[in-house]
Amino acid sequence: MQAAGLNVGGAQHISKGMLDWVPSLVMLAVVVGVDLVVTSRRTSGEDQATKPVLWRPEGDRRLRLFVLIGLLLAWWVLPGGWLLLGVVLFGMSWLSPAGRVAWVDERWPRWCMVASVVLGLVVVGLLPPSPPTVVAAFGEPIDAMEDKGLPWPHIVEQHHLLTGDRDGVDVAVVTVSTMRVPWQGGDVGMSGGVLFLGDIINMAEREMRDAVLLLTESAPLPVPVDEDTLQLVPIEGEASTSAYRLDGDLTQLSFRRWDVTSDLAASGSGVKVGEVVLIAAPADAAGCLELLTVVRPLGHPTLTSDPTAEEEVELWWAARSSTG
Repeated sequence: MQAAGLNVGGAQHISKGMLDWVPSLVMLAVVVGVDLVVTSRRTSGEDQATKPVLWRPEGDRRLRLFVLIGLLLAWWVLPGGWLLLGVVLFGMSWLSPAGRVAWVDERWPRWCMVASVVLGLVVVGLLPPSPPTVVAAFGEPIDAMEDKGLPWPHIVEQHHLLTGDRDGVDVAVVTVSTMRVPWQGGDVGMSGGVLFLGDIINMAEREMRDAVLLLTESAPLPVPVDEDTLQLVPIEGEASTSAYRLDGDLTQLSFRRWDVTSDLAASGSGVKVGEVVLIAAPADAAGCLELLTVVRPLGHPTLTSDPTAEEEVELWWAARSSTG
């Protein structure tokens, strides 16, 4: 396949070393800042003899700070990060009798603690991820339409148009993207966890819809597409990982595959117009994940011979290895 496209201006990116620490610093600033604001408001309305010391946490405040520090540590070391641990701790505090009493006595500070964790999650998700890998074999990135999805979590994408020898059918859009993962910084289980959560909240719709529409604009497809009824339908029986031969060894990568359907007659059944493959790279310990998306129209010659996009994955992996 040959790569075709237009050059797009380079964007400024934060260095990877800084990205490793920025999320933790942001989360720490948010949760500690909210705690200090809550404590200072409480001290202003209490007697001088019973005022808590702002910089000396005691009682339930000390417990809350221990919980927040635990969440920050979980961000680095636990699969699922502080999202999983936060839900468990919140549930336990409601189920235990002592916890329910504490929620009555310390309702305002505890709800502020929950709000600070949620706010930290939102703010970290808006931070820019590290730049996607430049894959010279895919050619220059092409101009893409504006991302219409939510800006959270932050995703940076580079679209490439691959053209073959046959008009219309032998064309594919390959997207290399990096995603900010706000709930986890450590690499253990991040790739599979992100795709699993994406299945639940339909995150694939945002990640791949632009690439599908870009393909429909870049090449005359054998089947017309109705943008308003475009859908991604998971292919039944697919495994959550796929083995790729990379650097001479078989490597398991987190993987998803969908049929692209378009309901031309508005009947609700939908007509298959292409396929999408999404592969997640092994995560880096910076709260970022790189993804490769391959969109091919119905009738593309490699849909049968290479359904998991091994050719594109090998080129992407080689580029990652050369820059790593």
